[in-house]
Amino acid sequence: MLLRLDAKRSDLLNVLWAETITNGEDDWSELADQKLELYEKALLQHYGIDLDNLDRSFASGLQKSFSISSTIGPLDVDDFTTIGKFIAVIYALIGAPLFWTVIGQLRKMVTSLWQGTTLWIVTIIYVFVAAIIYDIVEGGSDDVPFIEAIFSIFLQFTTVGEVDNEFHGVLPYCVVVLGLALMTALYHEMKHNIEHFIHPFEYSFNRMCGGVERWIEEKNDDKKVFVSSRIEEENEDELSDYEDSNELER
Repeated sequence: MLLRLDAKRSDLLNVLWAETITNGEDDWSELADQKLELYEKALLQHYGIDLDNLDRSFASGLQKSFSISSTIGPLDVDDFTTIGKFIAVIYALIGAPLFWTVIGQLRKMVTSLWQGTTLWIVTIIYVFVAAIIYDIVEGGSDDVPFIEAIFSIFLQFTTVGEVDNEFHGVLPYCVVVLGLALMTALYHEMKHNIEHFIHPFEYSFNRMCGGVERWIEEKNDDKKVFVSSRIEEENEDELSDYEDSNELER
């Protein structure tokens, strides 16, 4: 199959080069589109991709369900029918809270076992181990750097995900769930450390905001007093004018 693919590529280049010399731009563009379409179909067939056949297997459904409930990774909207989109919305509203409730409980279990530097070390070791498992299960080739597997695992554990991600078997899901628990525990500890670090700055910021609020209130009070005194003066002037006019009439 690889030889056929190379032959098609060579044929594509030869034909395009020959037609570049003999044909005009419009004819060349039309022929190039046709040849490129044939080459793309051969390339997709070589990698076992069938665009005309949507994957409706249980493994594909499981991956979509896991992605929706865990909020990991992007999903192709075109893979869902109209009814499927409606069901996906309901499933996300119910599945995501339940899933993250489970992750929250696992996070509490993790923090009861490891904290501080130990939690960092355990998480880093687990990322490397998970990358090795991912590389073995997904059949990674020697041409792909190991850093790609580490980065892919990191994207899963941080719920960022990746477009071309596929899980084969149940083991990767179990690995990701435990990784999410570890990463959530790490985030929780980092959040407390950041809050502890910025607490003095937060206190100073609150004092500054309080001073600004008091200054604004004082300005508003002064303005209210000024307006009130101005109204009283105008009322007194109107009253005196009224009394003067009455005296003149008498």
